[in-house]
Amino acid sequence: MQFPAKRWCLTKAEDTRRNSGDLPSSPHGGGIVDRLLASRAIPSGPLRDAFLEPKLNHLRHPRSMHGMVEAARAVCAAVRTGKRIAIYGDYDVDGVMSTAILWHILRTLDAKLAVRTYVPHRIEEGYGLNADALRTLRAEGIEVVITVDCGVSSVDEARLARAIGLELIITDHHELRATGEIPQARAVVHPRLPIDGEPTSASYGELCGAGVAWKFAWMLGEAWCGSERMPELFRQKLTALLPLAAIGTVADVVPLKDENRVIVARGLRLVGQSGIVGIDELLASARVEASGADTEKIAYRLAPRINAAGRMGHAELAVELFTTANARRADDIVDQLGELNEERRRQERAIFEQALEKLAERAKNNSNAKPRGIVLHDEEWNLGIVGIVCSKLVDIHACPVVLITRNKEIYKGSGRSVKGIELHRVLESCTAHLLGHGGHAMAAGVQIESVEKIEAFRAQFELEVDRLLPPVDQQRPPIDIDCACALAEISSTAVVREIASFAPFGRDNRKPSFQIDGVEITQARLFGKVTAASPRPMNLELVVRQRVAGREYFLRIQWWGGAAHAERFPKGSLVDIVVEVAISAFSRMPDVEATLVDIREAVGAEVLA
Repeated sequence: MQFPAKRWCLTKAEDTRRNSGDLPSSPHGGGIVDRLLASRAIPSGPLRDAFLEPKLNHLRHPRSMHGMVEAARAVCAAVRTGKRIAIYGDYDVDGVMSTAILWHILRTLDAKLAVRTYVPHRIEEGYGLNADALRTLRAEGIEVVITVDCGVSSVDEARLARAIGLELIITDHHELRATGEIPQARAVVHPRLPIDGEPTSASYGELCGAGVAWKFAWMLGEAWCGSERMPELFRQKLTALLPLAAIGTVADVVPLKDENRVIVARGLRLVGQSGIVGIDELLASARVEASGADTEKIAYRLAPRINAAGRMGHAELAVELFTTANARRADDIVDQLGELNEERRRQERAIFEQALEKLAERAKNNSNAKPRGIVLHDEEWNLGIVGIVCSKLVDIHACPVVLITRNKEIYKGSGRSVKGIELHRVLESCTAHLLGHGGHAMAAGVQIESVEKIEAFRAQFELEVDRLLPPVDQQRPPIDIDCACALAEISSTAVVREIASFAPFGRDNRKPSFQIDGVEITQARLFGKVTAASPRPMNLELVVRQRVAGREYFLRIQWWGGAAHAERFPKGSLVDIVVEVAISAFSRMPDVEATLVDIREAVGAEVLA
């Protein structure tokens, strides 16, 4: 999720990106909400109503997803015959939430059922099914393994499972192998696999692992009861598990459209009603009120704490938090997650600074003004953290990035991409230099044999990315602007509340942004914490004014990290701005405030007066 919005300030000469005449509508025509809907291609009628008020009855029945019915029958049969079951998950937030969802629904089928959970160690085992883990589970007496958020590319591991007597049921959402081969399992549940040769609905295609797991829980309830009319116990449990699916969906940065939008919109409303003590303790630790939980708080307060378990330790700690932990144990776990997250932040800052130094050194010998694809490696970097740093570098340089570190005898790395360049396809073109790779369009992992292979991979990667990127003068982080408007149009709290109905915000449904040209800065002040390490406030608050038809309108704008630019935009400056608007959470009376996305010196646009 792209929080906070990317920001940089521009002068007239620097700005070649925007022309207010190219934006939807004009400051003088059409309601702003209607223009927003039009800019996002949301038509009037039922589709508009469904977008503005997502409901659970907008979800499609899970039976039409590939493998769903067979998987539910197999699991119900296993529970009824007393087979020993293990849930095999992933170490990220999506995998943890998926594991917890399936654990809770299996315990709803049979409250005495002993369900084993297994999440691989990120560093020691890596992503997905692995042969040693399957052998370990079989040696423990496990008879059925159900994967969540992994497994669809584990063709060899599926063969091993069959050979050692494990019944394997796969639920996943990741990309298949490049060959399209599907593992030979009892059932494979996947939102993008066809049924009877017919493609599944596009609304299923972007579900994350937790979304698939929640739909599977729904199907299990019906299969167990033998009817779509489930008892109240099952309906209540599905409702209680929806917040887990919502958290996983937000954290996995899948598009917040179609079914994902419904899951997140409804799930976040219920986040304080799950009955799962781990969620309650985590909310309290992150200082998030259940009634105010939104995608930004999930992405920036809750998800990092959950992820810290897998990045800095073992994700089984997070799985315990959302499954078996009582109140005392949950309180202890969230304290540990908080400590792990602080250490993650420290290491992340160090790796980021080191990556910038390496880039600066490489730039001395590079004729390009901007990097056209970035591959860096360091023997000491933490494999669990490099992916986060990749995202930061992508935001700065607007090109795909792969960071690599040593992992035992080989090298492993994580990559992130930009919109329009599918990272897994770029890696496919570099397979001659890789031991392995996997992932999807925006994020992927690599395995490489040696430093020499890293250098060869870097050359091929940069060549391929250079071919796919736009020209250098157009290579910059994008700003998507919904429409131009006058200050008067976003001064009303009623209008801003209507704009807020576009939430939940995230990938493919970002916060609406508005370009307002020709406003005057009437006040500018610094604000923020002052410490010994940071003796000057980092942020800048602006108040801008615009006159329309003899009336004056004002807007208070927070520019996070904008203190360094205070002298560039003093009181009295005429500027064009791009802002996101909201109702202030700190005013006694409802008041409109804005967050700055971008700013430039006024570019000859009409200053409304």
